[in-house]
Amino acid sequence: MLVFQQLRKRTVLSADKSVSRVSSLLVASKIIGQLGVLAAARKLAPRVDSGNAMRGIDFYSGTEFIHALIQSAVRFKKSHGYMPRLTSPTAFNEHIFVRMFFAPLRMPSLADKLAAKDHVRLRVGPEFIPDVVWVGENVNELLEAQFRAGRYVLKANHGCNWNLFLDLPGELRTKRDEITRASQWLTCRYGYQWGEWFYSTFRPKLFLEEFVNFNGMQTPDDYKFFCFNGKAVVIEVDVDRLTQLRSAFYTPDWKHIPVAYRHPPIECPRPRNLEEMIRAAEAIAEGLEFVRVDLYSDRKSKIKFGEMTFAPGAAISRFSDVEFDRWLGNHFVKGLRNDCDFY
Repeated sequence: MLVFQQLRKRTVLSADKSVSRVSSLLVASKIIGQLGVLAAARKLAPRVDSGNAMRGIDFYSGTEFIHALIQSAVRFKKSHGYMPRLTSPTAFNEHIFVRMFFAPLRMPSLADKLAAKDHVRLRVGPEFIPDVVWVGENVNELLEAQFRAGRYVLKANHGCNWNLFLDLPGELRTKRDEITRASQWLTCRYGYQWGEWFYSTFRPKLFLEEFVNFNGMQTPDDYKFFCFNGKAVVIEVDVDRLTQLRSAFYTPDWKHIPVAYRHPPIECPRPRNLEEMIRAAEAIAEGLEFVRVDLYSDRKSKIKFGEMTFAPGAAISRFSDVEFDRWLGNHFVKGLRNDCDFY
């Protein structure tokens, strides 16, 4: 009986893999078909020669572009249940998918977490920037350095979710192995395989940043402003990142939007410094067609910059409300009224 169960399990797994391969081939065929339609209609714009802008289709080699486009389409189909439309995207995530490959992005890329800090410093002032006490590529230099006692976060400038929390100076010794392993982040081309090529346009570096202690030892509340043409349209609030990550969505005048996105939904009190955060986010986003600006706040008066994101969730984070996804996507359409309402 045990042998039979094992054989049955292997057969099911093999069948699942076969179905997955067939599904991926179908997605590949359809997305390449869409690409062919664009090419035949001469809707694939010529190469962007501007010295300060670049597109994914120009960055990748021909075969690597096709591979990344297919990989991203497979991920999109698995998450959303339908194929992204290259010619007529409507939903927010469809637009993000198309933009990853065909929209010109400013260079040097503000996806670089260190370059983004310089941008923010010029736009809203140095007081919004958490102190960076070390930047480098050799962790041995970090391990030998002297720092003021306190809590810090070791990060990489070219990816997402690479964070190592450290209480210094003691954990330079007790977490030596973890710090050493963090150097492997530098060898990774984050997102390159599925269209987040912009993380590969600058030199990878590690940096040590002072921990933003608005919530004591817990991570600070993270306010994510979805900005279109320099105007905040939607605010995502993430809380308790290290323990039980949950999120809420609000309009800029703090009307709750009952939608889930990646994490269980909650409701949050209106921060007293909401207007100041909006002003800062919009100043940072000015001149950009779309960017998500992330700010930390104590809900009262303190604000610190987190990061800028041009492809939230790499287009695979699914909203629980399809109509909301479409409504948010409509903001990519030129001429949309700023006062349009969803809720």
